[in-house]
Amino acid sequence: MALPWLNPQWRPAVDSRSTIVFVHGAVVNGSEMALLRRRLRQLGYGVRLFQYQSMLKGLDKNVDRLAAFIGSTEGDTIHVVGHSMGGVLIRHVFERRPDPRPGRLIAIGSPLLDCWVGRRFLRIHPRVGRYLIGRTVFDHIAHPRDPIWRGTRDFGVIAGTYPFGIGAVFKSLPKPSDGVVLLDETRLGGINDHVTYRLNHFGMLFSKRCCAQLARFLALGSFAHATPAASGSESERMSTVTA
Repeated sequence: MALPWLNPQWRPAVDSRSTIVFVHGAVVNGSEMALLRRRLRQLGYGVRLFQYQSMLKGLDKNVDRLAAFIGSTEGDTIHVVGHSMGGVLIRHVFERRPDPRPGRLIAIGSPLLDCWVGRRFLRIHPRVGRYLIGRTVFDHIAHPRDPIWRGTRDFGVIAGTYPFGIGAVFKSLPKPSDGVVLLDETRLGGINDHVTYRLNHFGMLFSKRCCAQLARFLALGSFAHATPAASGSESERMSTVTA
């Protein structure tokens, strides 16, 4: 689908201070989101990166820290974008302690409903597996997850279907997946929109089309979807898009 690259219509209002808080996934430190942050800055957004320790700190601790970080972020409109476990943290923050300012939420490749790869590592050896996945992921899979989004903000999810990643070491990895997160794990009920790309877990962070979808959702509250019968990108409706 030919989405215009950083459509000027998706810029934040000139009279509004709009900031995007980026939240990285488990194990990594956020440097993998640098290109995405730079691209959104080009549109006129302020950007901040929330960093957290997924290996040493539990889920609730990191949720509390993220809520405080968002609260300290300057801006009239606060959007939040999370990759992988970052999307899980965002969900918990805005269901428990939502910031009162307007803004939208996006999760990219986030295991919102479960984490098959994390469970598979635990099956290898409970103690070693827990060390490998870290405390935040362990807490996520140790407690039942509500399959429905209970927050009030607009929430969109971008998911990948190219199975290249750490999960691919397991021949039993269910399909489809992005190599780390199963597509079914991203299908949180009650959200505003969901779009998939033929990309792997980290590839979505570098795709211009994913970035364009992100910018569109922040501006309009919906993604563009393609159908064979559609003629214009803004009217296209389909569940899977090829980057």
